[in-house]
Amino acid sequence: MPTITPLFNRIAIATTIGALLCACNASPGHDSMANGPRMSPAPAASAADPKDPASRKNAMTPLNQLLLILAGQATPWSAFDRVSGVQWREAEPQANPDASSPNLAYDRSGTFVLNGFGMVDVPDGQQGAEAGTKQDNEGHAGVTLSGDVGSVQSLAVLKFYPSENYQDILQKQFDGSVSIRPIASTCTLDYGTTAANTQSNAFFEIVLGTTPLPLYAEAFIDDGAESHGPGSTTFVFYRSKPTQRIAAMRCKE
Repeated sequence: MPTITPLFNRIAIATTIGALLCACNASPGHDSMANGPRMSPAPAASAADPKDPASRKNAMTPLNQLLLILAGQATPWSAFDRVSGVQWREAEPQANPDASSPNLAYDRSGTFVLNGFGMVDVPDGQQGAEAGTKQDNEGHAGVTLSGDVGSVQSLAVLKFYPSENYQDILQKQFDGSVSIRPIASTCTLDYGTTAANTQSNAFFEIVLGTTPLPLYAEAFIDDGAESHGPGSTTFVFYRSKPTQRIAAMRCKE
């Protein structure tokens, strides 16, 4: 990923890529990206019984479940242990010696599948001459939690291939009770530089129907030009509005 991202996001995203590559390596299959992504329909989400609370919870997507916890008054690491559909790489948070702040000194990574995608060619997780591709759902995403010793403070999600329809991707992870509102986009600068923005950063406010306070999401792409790979789309979710980032990149609100 580009080095313009702040340290805590760079670390989270690098860990997320690692989780996703690890998952790709563990899955069977091998193919070629020479002709670009090959799409097939994603399976439909199961319907929930509106009169059955347990059914509604079971029908929630993994991202919906993760964000409900992140939006809570307390966000202990253990609250994320049993999120349906998430496969964690580690049993507990790991100390991160490169963290920029004590509030982000620990992380934990895993994988899950975003709703609304079909099958494509992705890296198979091998290195060097052994590297190749395999078929996987484009929504198969890496997730990294970041926080302090006692609680999670932010959450990063990464999938292969750049997709700039950020709001549409997010909306497909929730039912109609969740509000997603754009709050900033058309950024002039890449973060921390005087270079023109190349990542199509955009920011959103997310109001979950059962939580009193909103969450905030930043979305951006990597077109893969530097890595000669398929590129990626990243979402970073914050518990407070990332006002400083929006201002630094001179985004239009």
